[in-house]
Amino acid sequence: MRHTGQLFLSRQRPQAAPARCGTFQLQLLAYDRIGPHQTEPWRIVWTGIAAKRFWQQHEVDLNPGAVLNVTLEAARTHTLYTRPPTAEMQARVVSMELVPKHQATA
Repeated sequence: MRHTGQLFLSRQRPQAAPARCGTFQLQLLAYDRIGPHQTEPWRIVWTGIAAKRFWQQHEVDLNPGAVLNVTLEAARTHTLYTRPPTAEMQARVVSMELVPKHQATA
């Protein structure tokens, strides 16, 4: 199943590092604003050359609250062992685009 829409970067910085296989991997924590007082956390994983290009182009602009237009696949709910227990959605990137600040506020 694919998911398409806008997500907002969380306060935690994106993590860029080689995956176990040695390929570049970018992990972003973001959230979906479901309603005025409700958000859904997402962990987005993007591996490969396109992820590396995106990181090189937008690293300085990937700040908390930055808006991303995404198409994601293989979304799954993952329960985190915290107190109280929380859950996050995990998915792989099909495509991602950073929305420029002037368009995000319009």
